[in-house]
Amino acid sequence: MNSEQMRSGLLFFIALVLSLSVHEAAHAFSAYLLGDDTARRHGRLSINPLAHLDQLGTIMIALMSFYGMGIGWARPVPVNPLNFQNPRRDCGFVAFAGPLSNILQGVLAFWILKLIPNTPGVHWDILFDLMKVLVMVNVSLAAFNLLPVFPLDGQKVLSALLPGRIARHFDFLCVRMGAWPLLIVILWEWILPFPGPLRLLMGPVSHGLSFLIENSAFWLG
Repeated sequence: MNSEQMRSGLLFFIALVLSLSVHEAAHAFSAYLLGDDTARRHGRLSINPLAHLDQLGTIMIALMSFYGMGIGWARPVPVNPLNFQNPRRDCGFVAFAGPLSNILQGVLAFWILKLIPNTPGVHWDILFDLMKVLVMVNVSLAAFNLLPVFPLDGQKVLSALLPGRIARHFDFLCVRMGAWPLLIVILWEWILPFPGPLRLLMGPVSHGLSFLIENSAFWLG
C-alpha cells in the first residue's frame, strides 16, 4: 500500500466513523425527544465515536476503508417503543432520523467544500478531500439505510407508513426472514458479474440525494 492509498483509506475511515457516530446519535436524540430515555441511560446521547462504535464493526470499517472489502457498522441504539405515545409512528421517526442526519451531514460538508479557499496548502488540500469523501460517504449511508430491508432503517420507515394490518404482516415477515435478504443482496454485488437489487435500488436514490445536496442552497432558500 503506497502513501496515496494510505491517505485515501485514512480519509474514508475518518469519514465513516464520524458519519456513523452522528447517524447513531441522531437515533438516540430523536428517541429521547419522543419520550424514550433508553439511549440516554446507555450513554448514547453523544456524537463521541467511542459511544457508538462496535469492535468488530470498526475493524470492518477499517478493512472497507483501506482494502475496499467488507461492510462496517456501529452498535445499534437501544430503543423501547413502549415509551412512545404512538409506537409505530415514532419508531418510524427514530429510524428516519439516522439517514436524515447523513443527508444533513452531506449538505454541511458540501457547503464547507464550497467555502474552502482555492489556495495551495496541505491543510486546505486535506480538508477539501475530507469534505469530498464526507459527501460521498453520507450519500451512500443514507441511500443504503433507506432500503426497506430488515434490519435497516428503511424497513422501519416503510412499516410506519403502511396501513396497520399490512404493516404488521410486513414486520412479521421481516423478523421471520431476518437479515438473510440483506446478506443475499450484498453478496450478489460481490460475487455475480452483473448488477443486483442493491445497486439497482441504491443507484437512483444516491443520484437523487446527490442532486438534493448539490442544490441545497436553492432548496433551503
